[in-house]
Amino acid sequence: MGAPLTATAPIIQVRAARRAEARTIARLTDIAGEGLASHLWSHMAGPNESALSVGTARAARCDGAFSWRNARTSTWHGAAVGIVIDYDLDDVEPPGADVPPLLRPLCALEAEVAGTRYINVLAVCAQARRRGVASALIADVAARTDRDMTLIMASGNDAARAFYVLQGFEEVTRRPMGPRGPKGLTGAWCLMRRPGR
Repeated sequence: MGAPLTATAPIIQVRAARRAEARTIARLTDIAGEGLASHLWSHMAGPNESALSVGTARAARCDGAFSWRNARTSTWHGAAVGIVIDYDLDDVEPPGADVPPLLRPLCALEAEVAGTRYINVLAVCAQARRRGVASALIADVAARTDRDMTLIMASGNDAARAFYVLQGFEEVTRRPMGPRGPKGLTGAWCLMRRPGR
């Protein structure tokens, strides 16, 4: 994920993501979802294809919500260390019969917050955490919208919850996770919301 980070004061910048960063976007997306993304991608992979390569190809697309076009990259002295994927959540309908049971709780929660700015992915690589990178990404989203901001997080991630609460988010509701997800990812999906300007 770029050059090693130093202990000196960071120079954090947030900019539009680049298509060439699709692999980094895929890796950080899997971190944000605590393995859910690679679990899904592994089921899409063909012979001799890795889950990461599927995720990279999907991130490199120019259309769809999960696309480098909806991503912003946080850099530390020029190295990409964090991403946020966010977009206006409009025209959302409750999940239909075609949505797999694993994803139904997530889709149902998204449908409850139509009209908000939805943070689909927020992740920072391990060596850059607790240095203001995630806060810079949240501030970047807030600067680009007047809408309430929403996101979904795993109930067992206490560190993420503490961070989001400090950023002004509150839990609205939660739903039990769907069946047959990645091993170790259990509990509920929590819908968090922060009032807009």
